Order: sequence, then C-alpha cells, then structure tokens
Amino acid sequence: MSKATISKQEAFQIIEKFNQLNASRAPIAEFVNLIDIENFEIRLQGSNIFFKGIAGLADHQIGKQIFFDQSFDCEFIHSHMENDQMIVETKGVWYAKTWQYPAAYSQQLIADLRHTWRLEKQSDGHLLIVSHVCEHFAYREGYSPTDHTQEFHLLLK
Repeated sequence: MSKATISKQEAFQIIEKFNQLNASRAPIAEFVNLIDIENFEIRLQGSNIFFKGIAGLADHQIGKQIFFDQSFDCEFIHSHMENDQMIVETKGVWYAKTWQYPAAYSQQLIADLRHTWRLEKQSDGHLLIVSHVCEHFAYREGYSPTDHTQEFHLLLK
C-alpha cells in the first residue's frame, strides 16, 4: 500500500463514476479500474446483505436488473484519512423505475441514501474503492415499492 496523498476531489470523482456505472447497468468489466476486485465489499448496515469482490458486485448488479431509468444524486459530506485509506461519507438520492407483470405502468422509486466509502491508492498510484457501506436507505413517502418480490432493494421500507 502506498502512503500517497488522496484528495477528496479525486476520491469523489471515483465514487461518482461508480454511481454512474451502477445506474447505467454497465458491464462488470467497466468497474475493474474503480474497485479492488478481490477485496471490494458492498454492505447494507444493520442487515446480512453483503457482496464481496468483483463476483459480489456482479451478483448485486444482476439483482438490480429489475430496475431501469436509474440515477443517483450524490453529495459529498465529509472525508478523512484513516491509515492509508480515504474514508468518504456521502448522501444522496436513488431514482429508479420498476415494472412487474401485469401492472399497466412502471413504478417510480425514490430513496434517500447515506454511504461510507473506503478508497485506497495502489502501489502504482491508482485509486480504488475498497468498500461501500450503505448506512441509510429509506424510500420517500409515496415512492416505495408496492409489488411483491425477493429483490432486496424492494424489501427495504
């Protein structure tokens, strides 16, 4: 690991790129330059929902196939260094639509989010996301899912 300095702007750019790829359902190969493919973790705080490595990210993305027109508004809150890692806290909003047969229309989902990200510079100077913890996920009133499903994003209320 490198003792190189990590700027909050550089870290936030990586986070925004991750969110853009996540929302656009980009191929998993597009994430390779953004995450630590072996050690990367996604967690939902207070639950047993956990994804590990590039395979875990693929599982996460497969589960989100039921959503379309996704986007994230992401706002930087705070950052600090902890050993060789930059810890970044963000808040934001997730917008997505879902549709399930036999519904006549798609359903708009809107959820408020708060995340903690850990990023680390590699020995070659490349900055990677090591972990992404969703600290808070709450649907806005009138924008929570009404359909029954097993996809975990729809079970959060």
